Amino acid sequence: MTGEPSTFSLIANYFLLALFGGSAVLVFWDTRRRGRVLSESIAWALFMAFMFPLAIVVYIYFRKKKLL
Repeated sequence: MTGEPSTFSLIANYFLLALFGGSAVLVFWDTRRRGRVLSESIAWALFMAFMFPLAIVVYIYFRKKKLL
């Protein structure tokens, strides 16, 4: 074993990176379209980018609610 990652693991890592980044961009656009302020949109996008499995559930629950 040479210590280099296999082709499958490289593809899987790039796929997950694209999934997390793409979901952050989509959430940012959706929050802006719904009239949220820029700082809230950025916060949702960062939350989605770093905590995707939890964040998608939380975002779907809170996206139609006005918190403040």
